Amino acid sequence: MTNHHDDWVAHPVGAIPKGSWCEHCKRFNVRNSTTTVIGIKNNKVLMVLRKTDPQKGFWSFPGGYVSWDETIEQSAIREVKEETGYSVKSVSLQGVYSDPKRDLDGRQNIDHCFIAEFGDRDGTRDKLEIADIKWFDLDSLPDKIAFDHRTMIEDYKKNIKQ
Repeated sequence: MTNHHDDWVAHPVGAIPKGSWCEHCKRFNVRNSTTTVIGIKNNKVLMVLRKTDPQKGFWSFPGGYVSWDETIEQSAIREVKEETGYSVKSVSLQGVYSDPKRDLDGRQNIDHCFIAEFGDRDGTRDKLEIADIKWFDLDSLPDKIAFDHRTMIEDYKKNIKQ
């Protein structure tokens, strides 16, 4: 597997200037969209242990880039299935997280965070990017949480108390 993180570190906003057109690929250099999924069951939240950079060795929620020809909801469902093996019964948008500093390596992804009801697990999971998956009690989360996912879970906890 190619580790593209080294390229991102070298070119966090791309190889062409921000807000410019690439003469080679004819794309405009803008911020990318990602999805993150908070799966809750019995007052526990599912997290994955990152095996690759960015933030290797940190826990995060399942998620990733929105692919071509899919909705953000489809992206969320696909990422959960790929990373954890769980099916998703339903998703609802919690919020959009767009702080330019949310990615420590400068990529400035705009994230769409979903709350999901998980279905069955088929036993598969992404073993190249994910070292482990684990359910954590909402009040006993790991210390090393990637990106702004701690903020996302705190927002979730505030919303359920309302």
